[in-house]
Amino acid sequence: MTTLTDENFEEFLKKAKKPVLVDVFTAWCPPCKMLSPVMEKVAEEYAEKIIVAKMDLDLCPITGNKYEIDRIPTVILFKNNEMVDAFVGFRPKEDIKAWVDDLI
Repeated sequence: MTTLTDENFEEFLKKAKKPVLVDVFTAWCPPCKMLSPVMEKVAEEYAEKIIVAKMDLDLCPITGNKYEIDRIPTVILFKNNEMVDAFVGFRPKEDIKAWVDDLI
């Protein structure tokens, strides 16, 4: 999974050939730790359809502010360099896959 930073976030989205699902987390967040392995499974199962990336909110204040992220974990789907939708909190893998399927 790609790790995004304030420095590479915008360029990564511009160059992406597929929709990008961004998992915004922090190291100290228990629900983030629960979501991480779920996102890894989604990344594996959807490798042909989307790119899954991670962004540590504590290390990316500029991007966090730009997208008004004030709760974690936040998962954002970008398509054609535009934010399509987002959700906050833990969700099971099947719910995330259904959400992605509806949006791509």
